[in-house]
Amino acid sequence: MVFQIAYGVLGNGADAQDVTQDVFVRAHAKLASLRDPGRFRAWVCSISRRLALNRVRTQTRARNRQRALDAAMPTVIDVELLAQDREFEASVNREIDRLPPKLRETLLLCAIEGLEPAGVARLLNIPPGTVRSRLFLARKALLRSLSP
Repeated sequence: MVFQIAYGVLGNGADAQDVTQDVFVRAHAKLASLRDPGRFRAWVCSISRRLALNRVRTQTRARNRQRALDAAMPTVIDVELLAQDREFEASVNREIDRLPPKLRETLLLCAIEGLEPAGVARLLNIPPGTVRSRLFLARKALLRSLSP
């Protein structure tokens, strides 16, 4: 009966066996606190149900903690891919440094700093169309120099 209750709550035979054993250990330890010996069966059944529910809660918390850890940790770090990314970033920075100063300045303000072309135009005291033109030329030059 104790096993059936635990199995009904847990749905797993091995866990139900563990809980059944825990129930009888707990019942033996607390037998002196049983006031009505005629209610032994109901008392043991309630212990079984409570311990099985505790096991479910514990397993759920463990799964949730593991999911949180898995989500927080990066999966597998591919060293080769990381090296390629760093190499590409270094080559982009080199190519940006090779751009003419006007194109480099416009690209850095718009693409890197995130300023709008109108804001860059006011900052550099040039027309907004010139900013868009320089940005286009800078991107085109970078694309050409970075393409294989």
